[in-house]
Amino acid sequence: MTPAKILVRALERSDLPAVMHIDELLTGQTRKEYWNTRFDIAALRPPWMSSAAEVDGRVVGFLFGWVAESEFGIAGPTAWIDLLGVAPAYRGRGVAGALVDRFVEAGRELRAIRKVATLIDLGQEDVREFFVHHGFRHGPMVHLERDLGA
Repeated sequence: MTPAKILVRALERSDLPAVMHIDELLTGQTRKEYWNTRFDIAALRPPWMSSAAEVDGRVVGFLFGWVAESEFGIAGPTAWIDLLGVAPAYRGRGVAGALVDRFVEAGRELRAIRKVATLIDLGQEDVREFFVHHGFRHGPMVHLERDLGA
């Protein structure tokens, strides 16, 4: 069986329902307000920073990213992968890799980015393995947080 061709393109406002559906499949939550805000923010950034992946004309994945200059003490511009989602039925078919590759290459070409970073939950072994497989390594930063709950 020939693998389906993956088209990665700039995210469009019309992709909102598909992205929300994928997120709902992944999280079990409906977050309409959250996604409306995310799309508003994406519209203010260059098109290469937010992408949709299509297979057979259907949106099956998305990536949201951004670029920071000397953020968190990192010298120079760093591209950050903020959100990456793939519909469960399309996992393992190269969709996430195609989204990451487009983000990395566009950042290198358009902004001369020399470093790409992301944060992951170490409890999600499959996510860690995916990023390691795509050339990511543990960096020198440590994520710290403070719970402000009751």
